Amino acid sequence: MRSGYIDALIYVLLSSVAFVFLNNLIADVNPLIALLVMSSVALMVFNLLSFKRIKLTYTVCWQHKSIYIWMSIGLALDWVCMVYASYVADPFIAMSALFISLAIIGFIRLNFIQKSRKRLISLMLLIVSLILLELFYVVPVGHSTSLGILLGVLAGGAFYLYILNSAKLASLGNLNSLQVLATRFWFLWCIALVMVPKLHLWANMLTHLGALILISFASLIVPIYFNQRAIQKLGAELTSVFIGLVPPVTFVCYVIYSHEFHWLNGMVCLIITVALLLPTICKSRTS
Repeated sequence: MRSGYIDALIYVLLSSVAFVFLNNLIADVNPLIALLVMSSVALMVFNLLSFKRIKLTYTVCWQHKSIYIWMSIGLALDWVCMVYASYVADPFIAMSALFISLAIIGFIRLNFIQKSRKRLISLMLLIVSLILLELFYVVPVGHSTSLGILLGVLAGGAFYLYILNSAKLASLGNLNSLQVLATRFWFLWCIALVMVPKLHLWANMLTHLGALILISFASLIVPIYFNQRAIQKLGAELTSVFIGLVPPVTFVCYVIYSHEFHWLNGMVCLIITVALLLPTICKSRTS
């Protein structure tokens, strides 16, 4: 159990630090170049790890083409929106808007299945948190809170689309997590390859290649490994509590990096953290 907590903590810290570092990196390099290199590294690593079953993996994707396509579209939109949300606003807004919208979609879906007053309260608290983020959160001059929230919300919806279809694909094709990970980045890679500015592409890539490879492992590869280990040791419910800590830890990392703290931002961060963690904590206590 103790090692499971360590795994979950590593996931939270790596995800938060990596996203703040990525935000700093894309200030110097086009976000599409970052996405191209990161998706290339992820494809290479996960396909190598799934090499023995790679033919079976892609056969399943071909047999369930529509599910695979929707899964890939969801993942691609999620990452494109998240990177640009951080670029136009800041990492905390991107993470918070994604997790809030993801939770809202989940609660709405669950409430259709079974009505619950607690879920409705949680849903309202999450919506209020999103409004507070728009009204009171302070971003640097030249950045846009509204656009960052919009992109973060779109990322949350896209990530939910990915979750639904990746679960279907894994179930129908009897695929393990590594096999799903090996296939999910192709659409993102294609979008980045087509849209990336071609002028001085190789020079820009080589200049930042070391940092991009590092951030690929820190944001796309290693956190997924530790998250999966935490789920196996702690269970999905307890692990989801730790996942809710990603936005506040991202906020702390960003404050440390930028040396800027606004008390209103801190209050908004606290309210969002409560909104994200409360539903899962209440559920775990009643179960």
